[in-house]
Amino acid sequence: MNILIPHGFEANYTLGFVKGLAANGVKCCVLSCDSTESRLSAAGISNVNLRGSLAEGRPVLTKLGNLLRYYGRLLLFLFRHRKGTVHFTGIFRNRLILFEGLLLNPCFRLLAHRYVYTVHNVLPHSRERSRLFRWAYRRVYRLPDILLVHTERARRQLIEQFGVPDAKIRVISIGLNEEMLLTALTRSNARARLGFGDGEQLILFFGKIDEYKGLDLLIDAFDLLGLPATRLVIAGVFRSSAYRERILAAIAASRRQADIRLHERSIPNEEVEVFFKGCDVLCLPYRNIYQSGLIFLAPRFGLPVITTNVGSLAEFVGDGLGLTTKTNDANGIKEALFDFFSVPDHFRKEDIVALAQKYRWDKICQALVPLYEPNDGGEAAIDGRSEGNAPTEPKRLQSANSPVVGRHR
Repeated sequence: MNILIPHGFEANYTLGFVKGLAANGVKCCVLSCDSTESRLSAAGISNVNLRGSLAEGRPVLTKLGNLLRYYGRLLLFLFRHRKGTVHFTGIFRNRLILFEGLLLNPCFRLLAHRYVYTVHNVLPHSRERSRLFRWAYRRVYRLPDILLVHTERARRQLIEQFGVPDAKIRVISIGLNEEMLLTALTRSNARARLGFGDGEQLILFFGKIDEYKGLDLLIDAFDLLGLPATRLVIAGVFRSSAYRERILAAIAASRRQADIRLHERSIPNEEVEVFFKGCDVLCLPYRNIYQSGLIFLAPRFGLPVITTNVGSLAEFVGDGLGLTTKTNDANGIKEALFDFFSVPDHFRKEDIVALAQKYRWDKICQALVPLYEPNDGGEAAIDGRSEGNAPTEPKRLQSANSPVVGRHR
């Protein structure tokens, strides 16, 4: 039995990934929650709701009780269905790393025939310099049979800083986010809903707002941008009250305050289309990151992207999806925005949509099928060479051609 454990991770990622596996004939049981149960069932994906509610507004004691029940149900379910492939596609909580990383993680290994772990970030954001987290994750990464990473940079970091053998790492891209609603909404109608006209040039900053994402740099760059018809649209929720106050102060102090529109709320899936169709470009002024799911959301709507040159963003944006800044500061962001608006027809919506098709989850997941197939007496069935049909970074996948070692019990 193939069991996927999202652990409360991004619902759209989970849906896309599991649908991609299903399109390649891989059947999985997903351990769902209230926000994913009905969507998985509607897609015909087997799932069991062990997690329940993930609502942020619950009382602390309610959250704690639900979490403890989830742990118990999770371990009992894995014990009852032991000896299958267990794929952890979630992220361990920072506050509970010593419990989840050092106690839950070994349980996954003990109860699985093959344990696969998706490394979204080699170290959590803002914990890159923490000795505790380096120590904890060095132990976390020892146990899985296979580690999946989304970038070549993450692969190198696992090898060089955590001593992970190259043979147990597989590199696959994030898949195109096709879970967002796509209707016949026009650009003009989307702009009208945002309160703008067709003659204005709209820069979009979207998603959860944290310091490492560099919104303050974008506001400074927007202040420097000498294009009067441009507007900055910010949509998302703040993760830190201190950073929120810093951003609100920066907007208030900006000489272009009147040209900045802040939508401070969580944007539901059905409204995402309005922002991505109504704006001209998505800007990701990140200070540091491994990869961003927004890179694989914008092309869904044919929206070009401007990013700073951090992590592995340039590898994907440079593939015809947008521009990368020459310097990772406000001036570099300003220059990239100026260059973008100087040649307005350089990035055509149709071209971006066509280029992004190679990142569809059904194509990405082709390379993963062998990880879920039973090992019927021979390791050759799970040889890395079978991954050569992966649509992204094929040379890197082919280089990882050592057998996947499953533990027989």
